[in-house]
Amino acid sequence: MRNQRKLYGSLLAAIGLLAAGGCAQQPRTDAGHCQLSATNNVERLFLEVSEKLEDPLCHYSYPDYRQQLVAAAKGSPGAENEARFAALLRESIDLGVISTRQGQEVFSQYFDPEFYAVKSEPRSSCTSLRERSELEVAMRRELEYKREGMLEILGDEERFRQAQHYFQDLNLVFDAVDAACTRST
Repeated sequence: MRNQRKLYGSLLAAIGLLAAGGCAQQPRTDAGHCQLSATNNVERLFLEVSEKLEDPLCHYSYPDYRQQLVAAAKGSPGAENEARFAALLRESIDLGVISTRQGQEVFSQYFDPEFYAVKSEPRSSCTSLRERSELEVAMRRELEYKREGMLEILGDEERFRQAQHYFQDLNLVFDAVDAACTRST
């Protein structure tokens, strides 16, 4: 009986230690844990986002982080911002926050003069043009991202002009393909 009490007491103590240890291992769940500090220092903000994304609970804040980083980078435009965004996107992919395709899409939308909406279109030209209006809407939206990324974040007018030329050229190609597809039917 005495041995049973000892065993029972030891068991309760072990359960108490496990419970206390288990509580110490629980992730933080307070609302402010994933919020970023109110800084306009672009480099510091990128580091802070990188640290926050180490916590899986903060993965849900990724869209907000991206908006805050874009806003901060606009306040301090320069070529180094492209490398910062590229590194963060790679890290976000590695952590499973976003997929590789999502990372490529975001980077392309902001910093590549060519249009991801068109590059990612897997179908033939005639098939794609059946949804031309949706494609044009996607391209106009992407041109706005490019304006934001190339002009406001990087300060690269030449690259943005190149994107504008691609936009115009694509519309001419769409017209030509549309005419050819119409004649072939």
